[in-house]
Amino acid sequence: MIGHSTILNAGLRAILFHHFFFGGDNSADARERLKRQCDWLCRNFNLVTLGEVQRGLATGTLPPNGLLVTIDDAKIEILNVLDIFQSFDVPISIFACVGWSARESSGPVSPEIALATLVTNIQWYQGPPLALDIEGQLLRIGGDGDQRARAIDLILNCADWTKLDVPQELDWKRQGKGPRVCCSIDELSDMASERVAIGGHSVTHIKLATASLQRLDYEVGATQKILTDAIGRCQSFAYPYGMDGTHNVNTYRVIREAGFELAFLTHSDLISAGTDRFKLPRISMPDRAMSHAEFCLRAGGAGIPYRKLKSLLSVG
Repeated sequence: MIGHSTILNAGLRAILFHHFFFGGDNSADARERLKRQCDWLCRNFNLVTLGEVQRGLATGTLPPNGLLVTIDDAKIEILNVLDIFQSFDVPISIFACVGWSARESSGPVSPEIALATLVTNIQWYQGPPLALDIEGQLLRIGGDGDQRARAIDLILNCADWTKLDVPQELDWKRQGKGPRVCCSIDELSDMASERVAIGGHSVTHIKLATASLQRLDYEVGATQKILTDAIGRCQSFAYPYGMDGTHNVNTYRVIREAGFELAFLTHSDLISAGTDRFKLPRISMPDRAMSHAEFCLRAGGAGIPYRKLKSLLSVG
């Protein structure tokens, strides 16, 4: 067995999953793989809730030998593995793109969810170019990222976006959306508990540091509003992509002002009591099937010394 103490034994780890099932995977084999991973985590770490991490950072006393399991994007496959985490009593934290989840909603929806759906449909539209008239300004959606971003900014600023003549092609559901991809807002609400925390991951999964200030305010503020309405309170955020160039002083400010108390990045490091609460690192698991030995090494922190050495060499 590969013990975490052979790698690093100080600080709190946060590990990040995006998927649990991969191309060519047999579902039963994938579930058994996750069971082995959960068993190893339970035997080697003090598995903590997001609330415990938040309280620990606030008081400067993080749980010893702690590890936080996080999952980004709220893919629908979470519903097929939730029972495994529950059977091992492993707390998880799910960071949801509320626009993706909004698109999965059925029946009457709030104005916030309707707008999040429209903005997400425009952001991720991949068909032939469409003309969109926004209060007399004609923009083309599809192919031109600048016009797409400008169109969304204009929609966010227009007097009444519900009166826009939106092309049918932007109605994601009417276009035959195919298999479901993400959990709906209602499903997130049903899962939310002390041991299944729901956090924000923006509305449309864009690089926040490159967005206009208006778009940044919307991506963060609407995330807070929609999730607070759904689960009661939302205190944690994970930056889309989470690497260098996706966060800056503006993102820190807007996330803090929206009411979030923690924000997570994506790079291999440990969390200490003194770590900036809006730059919390996470160890990302690759989007492919791993051997158990590789999982143990990655979750244990084997990539942290390498990352720090690489960083030092790049500076030099």
